[in-house]
Amino acid sequence: MTKPVFDIVPAAWAKDELLNSIFLIEISEKLFGYLVYNKEQKQLLGLRQYHLDISTERPTAQALNEIISNDELLQQPWKEAVVIYNFPDSSLLPDQYFDIGMNKSISELLFGNAFKGQILSEKIPAWDVYNIYRVQRDIHSVMQQKFSDGRYWHYYSILLSTIDKQNEMAPYFLKCIFYPEKFVVAFFKDKQLQLLQTYQYETPEDVSYYLLKICRQFDATQENLKVNVAGLIEQQSALYTELLKYFQDLECDRIPDAIQTRGLLQDFPEHYFSPILKMAICV
Repeated sequence: MTKPVFDIVPAAWAKDELLNSIFLIEISEKLFGYLVYNKEQKQLLGLRQYHLDISTERPTAQALNEIISNDELLQQPWKEAVVIYNFPDSSLLPDQYFDIGMNKSISELLFGNAFKGQILSEKIPAWDVYNIYRVQRDIHSVMQQKFSDGRYWHYYSILLSTIDKQNEMAPYFLKCIFYPEKFVVAFFKDKQLQLLQTYQYETPEDVSYYLLKICRQFDATQENLKVNVAGLIEQQSALYTELLKYFQDLECDRIPDAIQTRGLLQDFPEHYFSPILKMAICV
C-alpha cells in the first residue's frame, strides 16, 4: 500500500470543520496530493501528498484507485471538491481565437495524436486566455467516479490566477515550482506572460540550462530578473546552489499572511506548500 510522503493532518477533526471545508486535490504523472481548507476562516486543516510508483503494469489510474480506497479522509463527505490536473499537455489561446470545436485539432497539432486523452478547456480569469489541455481518460474517469460533483481545473489555469498581474512585479519575473523529476516555469516580461511550461530534469545542471535558455530567449539579464522558487527544493541542496551561480535575485516563495496554518507546517519550509495553498484561495 502506498504511504504518504507528507502526512500533515491533526489527530482529530471537528465534524463541522470537514463539512464547511473544500477538498483540493492535485494530480500529476507521479504525484497525488490534497489539502483540506476552510475558505471562510482561511485555515489549513490538513495536507497529504503521495509520490506514485508508476510502471507499465501499474499505471497512474490504478495507483490512484488504490490510494482512494485506503485513505480514510477520502471517504469523508466534503462541502466542495476541486481537482487540479498538473499534466504538461496544455496550450494557452487568446480569448478571441478560442473555438471549442477546434480543441481536439489544436491539442493533436501541438502534442501529437498517439495519446488519446480527454480534452478539456477553461477560461482563465483576469488573463483573457483559454487553457486547452489533455488528461488520460482513465484518470479523469477515476476522479469523476469519486467526486461526481467536483470542479476540475488545470494547474496552469489556477497558477495564473494566483499571480495578480496588477501587483508589483520585476520587469522580468521567473517563477519555478519544483516536483520530483520535473519543474513548472512561468516567465513574465513587463507583467505579460511569455511562457508557461513543464520541464523534466535529472540533474541541477539540467534546470539551470533550461532557465538560462529562457532568459536568453527573452533578453533577461541579472540586473532586471527576479527568480521565485517554490515546491520541493531545499536551500541547502545542490540544485539551489546551482541556481545561485546564475541568478543573484533569487527568493523562496512564502505562504500568504492571510492563511492560518495552525502550526501544521512549522516543521517545513514555507515554499514547500505555498503553491497549493495559494491555489486554495483562488478556487
